Amino acid sequence: MLKIKAFIEKGNNIKIVLIVTFLLSVILRTVLGIACGQMNVFYDELLHWNLSKSVFYHLGSNFRNDILSYKEILYSIVISGSHIFGNTETQYYIAVGINSVLMSSVIFPVYFMSSRFLNNKYRAGIIAFISVMLPEMFYTTKILQENLFYPMTIWFFYIFIVLILKEQYRIRNVLLLGGYVFLVSLCKQMALNIFAGVILYYILQFLFFDKGNRKKCFISLLYFVTMFLVLKVSYDILFNIVNGIAKESSAEVTIIAILQNLLDSYLLSRLIYPALTYLLMSALYFGFFTLFLPLSIGKDLNKEERNLFIIIGTILISTITVICLRIVPAENLDEMTARFHFIYMFFLIIPLLILFFSIYDKIRKVKQNRRIIFLSFTYILLLNYISIMPAEGSTIDCVGANYIKYLFNSEMMVNTLYMLIITGISICLYLLYKKKIKLFYSVILAGLLLSGVISNLYTYIYLYNDKQDSINKKEDALILNEYFENRKDFDWNSLLVISDRNTSDAKLESFLKRPDYYYSKTEDFTGYIKEHPGESFSGLNLYSFNHQFYDIKAAYPEYILTNKWISINGYDKVDLDLSRYYLYSRNKEAMN
Repeated sequence: MLKIKAFIEKGNNIKIVLIVTFLLSVILRTVLGIACGQMNVFYDELLHWNLSKSVFYHLGSNFRNDILSYKEILYSIVISGSHIFGNTETQYYIAVGINSVLMSSVIFPVYFMSSRFLNNKYRAGIIAFISVMLPEMFYTTKILQENLFYPMTIWFFYIFIVLILKEQYRIRNVLLLGGYVFLVSLCKQMALNIFAGVILYYILQFLFFDKGNRKKCFISLLYFVTMFLVLKVSYDILFNIVNGIAKESSAEVTIIAILQNLLDSYLLSRLIYPALTYLLMSALYFGFFTLFLPLSIGKDLNKEERNLFIIIGTILISTITVICLRIVPAENLDEMTARFHFIYMFFLIIPLLILFFSIYDKIRKVKQNRRIIFLSFTYILLLNYISIMPAEGSTIDCVGANYIKYLFNSEMMVNTLYMLIITGISICLYLLYKKKIKLFYSVILAGLLLSGVISNLYTYIYLYNDKQDSINKKEDALILNEYFENRKDFDWNSLLVISDRNTSDAKLESFLKRPDYYYSKTEDFTGYIKEHPGESFSGLNLYSFNHQFYDIKAAYPEYILTNKWISINGYDKVDLDLSRYYLYSRNKEAMN
């Protein structure tokens, strides 16, 4: 270990290590993504992937031939270049490679901001290495915004550490922060939590932590909010004009729903348990001591450490608040098991680790044993009142929980998990009590690294075994692409896809060449042709992303694709070698 430390701290060796680690991470994640992940498309992935096709083909925000009022399309723009290459399968491989580059790139800003904050190359190198070993790095197999959102949030903390912590009231820095948070908001709606977190940060500075600079604090807050809102409103107006949209955006719908729920006192009382669950589970997945150790010595933190801890806390609180007000009521309200959306906050582990290393030397000097013991046993007590096993959906929402659900899948094993947590916390408390700080840190870091490696490995194997189910859908899509490309007069918006439910054919649709086809449910379609035999489909329920609509342009689609045999007046089955689907074309008699 000493030799490794000496090598890293010598000259530019650390830069070589960073570059080599980055390249290895990109190669490994691209190979694993191609081998395991490209078949496993689900509904959100289809949204981002089809929007990337729309960007590439200059179709605006087209999804299933409907213009969506969905404005967080920065990730779709980034991966849209993949559609230049080969067929849709090759394009998907290129997108996986882009994901791997994006996610692996965090190693550079993580190292440089850690090195600047800690003034220690070795410790900064450890944090940088952990940043590309987290369980959530598995997202490189998915067409998910997290592949861009993670590096963008890390750059947010880079700006905060390098600029704001040094001169938090300098107007130039505040304007840059506001502009950058706006840029992050173009990637994912959850970036609004960062915006709310920064506002709460300045409010806390104003009220409690920097009373001597209240005027500067208020002015800085005003500049930050103004900068963000001017850019955001201008972008929204321009987006609506370009795409011809008059309806509310998905982000506006979310904000309205949150405000309405805030006024529902009965609902708020039912959200206390989910909020507590999220707080306790988040602390557990962050490594517990990375959060509670700085909290236990809060009075001994210097100004920069304190302010970094505050911004981490305000973003965490705003994120949990939004999850509870918006997501929990729609998913598992009044249920004991929560669908734990760690996907929205996992990036906070990096600034927490920076702070965790920053107080390394303080722990030896500060007498805080009673405080950390009190916090630890309070945490353990509260932990017994929540369900530690996440609900279904953990494969995406919390990759680490996916492995936990597999390993602790019985009542006895759940109790075993509680016992392991108590034992782990107790061992770490003992090491702190004995001032064995180096061993204490080694245990925490080893736990984080092992959780990343094991969870990623399990998830990759799980996906590899599961992907066979969608191979036929992909092959059918590639056959359809080739068939339609050979028809010179064919327009994709003359294709109507029929399936059992809104999300079931995402794996097929992701491999269709274009995004501008129509989509309807089997139940709606069969009921319609029964009630209106031989008539146009102008009154048929069509579906985009969580939106139902009608379109007169779909009155007489040239082709209809179904996943089961259906007799359709005016349409003949096309003799095409499809294994899971049936393609029908409008016959000449009907056209006349």
